[in-house]
Amino acid sequence: MRKLLIALLLLSVARVSAQKTYSYKATYQLEYQENAADTNAIKSEVGVLYLGNKHSRYSSLGKAIKDSLEHMTPPVTMRMDEYNKMTSFKYSIYKDYQEKELVLAEQVFQYELKYKQELKQMDWQIQSESKEILGFNVQKATGTFSGRSYEAWFAPELPFLDGPYKFNGLPGLILEISDLQNQYHFTLTGFQELEQPVNLLLNLDNYKMVSQEELDQVRDDYERDPIGTMEKAGIKFGWSEAAEANARKELRENYEKRNNPIELNR
Repeated sequence: MRKLLIALLLLSVARVSAQKTYSYKATYQLEYQENAADTNAIKSEVGVLYLGNKHSRYSSLGKAIKDSLEHMTPPVTMRMDEYNKMTSFKYSIYKDYQEKELVLAEQVFQYELKYKQELKQMDWQIQSESKEILGFNVQKATGTFSGRSYEAWFAPELPFLDGPYKFNGLPGLILEISDLQNQYHFTLTGFQELEQPVNLLLNLDNYKMVSQEELDQVRDDYERDPIGTMEKAGIKFGWSEAAEANARKELRENYEKRNNPIELNR
């Protein structure tokens, strides 16, 4: 059965398709250290990587669920507090191997923003070590990206030059990757062929093109003072002074704990 899956995968990847549909899904467990000074501040998220012919889409599972609900007929909206409980990562990353570019799109409060980068951002060194992950034979590679050094394990039998987050460029799908301090650790928990190809590309025409620095700043400003941002937009809470003070204090403390982004050099 597994040999048949690999054969079908190779055939489908070799086919040229005009539509940006996704036929395979890789699911990852991410363990990450939210606070750089606290080794016990470990959180976890599930990420999903949808793979097509020369393109892919990566997001947290929470973001993928929100997008699916909003594209139902009729659409199902999700309250912000429900969404915030589901995921801390609200972006989607689209990789286009034909155009050799990466687009990260994110809605920060009422602002729909995106930035574009070159796809190749890591210089990998393939090592001789190998092991097995979920029945796949994988090989080790090392590289650096945005201030962190990484160790990755890729599966040559899965013909995707891809991986979770922005990681890509190895001759096989990345099944596991972590920085050497183990502050960000992605591990594959499942790989499947979808019964029906899906189209998950959002309409990004409405998203304003900015630089990564600009998007990061907008996100940081909102996370530092979401109440102030919403009040400036005309949203009224009707809180007492004590309730507002407590809410601001809690939000500020949570913001100060989130001081260890995956990209250190941005």
